[in-house]
Amino acid sequence: MDVGAKDFEVRVIIESQTRPVLVDFWAEWCGPCKVLTPTLEALEAEYAGKFALAKVNTETEPTLAQAFQIRSIPDVRIFKDGKVVGGFVGAQPAAAIRNILDEHIPSAEFESLLALAANKPAEALPALQQGNTKGRRRDDAAWAIVRGALQQPQVDLSLLRAAVTEIAEFGSAHSEARGALLAYLDANIDSKTLRALVEGEEATATGYLENLLEKIEASKNHATEKGLMIAAFHLLGNENPLTLDFRRKLSRALY
Repeated sequence: MDVGAKDFEVRVIIESQTRPVLVDFWAEWCGPCKVLTPTLEALEAEYAGKFALAKVNTETEPTLAQAFQIRSIPDVRIFKDGKVVGGFVGAQPAAAIRNILDEHIPSAEFESLLALAANKPAEALPALQQGNTKGRRRDDAAWAIVRGALQQPQVDLSLLRAAVTEIAEFGSAHSEARGALLAYLDANIDSKTLRALVEGEEATATGYLENLLEKIEASKNHATEKGLMIAAFHLLGNENPLTLDFRRKLSRALY
């Protein structure tokens, strides 16, 4: 759809509250723009409504081009929740654009992995390893497999280890939890405790943390318990009320 200054607020800003909007800044004289257009239109059809495609002619809409500091075209901006969250410049191939889109729009493969992880985590792991899900989505899917495995009646610890090692060791939103879970597996902590920490099950997690705290307070040689408690915070999450409470308690016990 062609968009101008008069309808940009409705068709882009407000629409992006519902789904991402790709805004293609182009011009009639721009050869690369004409190369890119069919690629974007094909991707719009492929994603079947998961994003909207808007086109802004920089020649007839100079105000918008200036507002978004468009210096070279084609320049594609991705809007989500009213803000620019990504984009690219130049006539990129479909595969490269698809990788950029998948950072903001869950692919069908990713959504299928999440569903499989919840119900059949043992099948989800090879699907992840053999599939095309990359980057942040791959780490999210691997963590979903961890959570799914912990919900099984018989927890397969080898599956847990294999799934969590699919997560990037550094730079992922799940990297700290990855290291923490591996530490717990190495320490042979029971699966009930693991599930309680990963899922934030308050009663079980509180009991476990209180037990660790008692051991720390009772012994000068408490490196193991201290390490396990810090790892527990990573599994619970930094903003979990239990993490905030027991961080304070740990600090008082140590100092």
